[in-house]
Amino acid sequence: MSSQPNPAPVSEASAALRARLPELPFDDSPAHIAEQSLDTYWKAKALAAAGRPILADGVVRPENAEQVGQVLAAASELGIPIVPRGGGSGSQGGAVPQLGGVILDLSGLDSIVEFDDESCTVRVQAGVPGQELEDRLNERGYTFPHFPASVHLARVGGYLAAKGSGVLSTKYGKIEDLVASMQVALPDGSLMRTVPVPRHSIGPDLNQLFIGSEGALGVITEATLLVMPVPERRSFRMVGFDGLESAMTAMRGILQAGWRPCVARLSDESATDSNLAKVLDIDLAGVKLILGFDGPTARVDFEQREVLKLLEAAGGRDEGSEVADLWWENRYKIYYPPFRPELPFIWGTADVVAPFSRMLPAYNALRTHMLGEYERYDLHFSGHFSHWYPWGAMVYGRFTVRNPPEDLDESVALYDDIWRRSSRLMLEHGVVLNDHHGVGLKLADDMPAQWGDAWPLLQRIKTCIDPAGMMNPGKLGL
Repeated sequence: MSSQPNPAPVSEASAALRARLPELPFDDSPAHIAEQSLDTYWKAKALAAAGRPILADGVVRPENAEQVGQVLAAASELGIPIVPRGGGSGSQGGAVPQLGGVILDLSGLDSIVEFDDESCTVRVQAGVPGQELEDRLNERGYTFPHFPASVHLARVGGYLAAKGSGVLSTKYGKIEDLVASMQVALPDGSLMRTVPVPRHSIGPDLNQLFIGSEGALGVITEATLLVMPVPERRSFRMVGFDGLESAMTAMRGILQAGWRPCVARLSDESATDSNLAKVLDIDLAGVKLILGFDGPTARVDFEQREVLKLLEAAGGRDEGSEVADLWWENRYKIYYPPFRPELPFIWGTADVVAPFSRMLPAYNALRTHMLGEYERYDLHFSGHFSHWYPWGAMVYGRFTVRNPPEDLDESVALYDDIWRRSSRLMLEHGVVLNDHHGVGLKLADDMPAQWGDAWPLLQRIKTCIDPAGMMNPGKLGL
């Protein structure tokens, strides 16, 4: 494993960095440090609520890429851990300062630098909020087809660092498919740009080295993103099925035939009841598939008609557009009060990804395990499949423990046990532990088993780029 930093004492780290860089904006107020030391990782939130927070020593908010480089160079020399932070919407603990050190608040890099309507690209700094970017693009008649549930909180740098995805991914891909080039601040303080186009044959694609690296190799300070005109039309439809197996078979058929709906969200019975029905405040039951189509009206009409024919031939029932339209209008509500779980409940999402041949066996094993092993804690489990590929899919296995132990340490131990055992089970089924939320602290211990004989190479890459081991230590298991 790459060397962990030997950090300066927590009480001294921020002061040492501030003394080296007196012109940079630091904020060491306790309230600000507490706020910036959290993302939405359950364990960190539970500890903070109990008065036992995991805290950074300070926060620095650079205003440009050069200042980011200055912070990284100084921190490398001083042995101070640096934890990059965007909007704090991550669920894996990627922005939690496990070893103390200094939070690198990237919200100051908030400029939309350049729009190229001829090439359909926009160059933006890492701290631009996702919804602000979309609003600004919409004003010009364009859209960035990356709509994660966190769009109202997340920033562009977080999209990239966690290798995120959005509800339109089945057609437009994940964030790594929507980037032309990037600027990255390296641990030694130098700045580098990747080549200006996303497809080339001049060597490895360095974009993909840093996308998904969670700040463990450097800090993404700017990205040129691929945008598109706002579609002339979007149309949504709901299709019912008698079971998950027939629905999965039908979806596999349309994808492998070359059809690409922009939305494909398949809910099991539990997800239909606990998510769709409750959030939309309607009577709804069974296995439901919500589909979306976008583009020129003629193409939307044609694609929708032909895909529905294939789904009906595979056992699906066209149930119209009313519920599907309502879901699109309310698609983010489940992630906010009063629908999201709150403390003292324990919650989490296992978003595993697998080829079709392994997807349903893995889902069934996970569901059986969760409901059986943790029944005494009143664990509720639901699954929905919402990011699809010609070769497979991912499932959100959502769990909520509604009767957790009263003792915090026992609750934390239960949370760790749920993740440790479910990860081991999923690896035994040959699936990959995360599709688009990242690794952070939550899945860090599973990475050697997940990567197998490629793990030593990833460790060597970390050591080569970040020899001081000060970039977001512990995340990704590095």
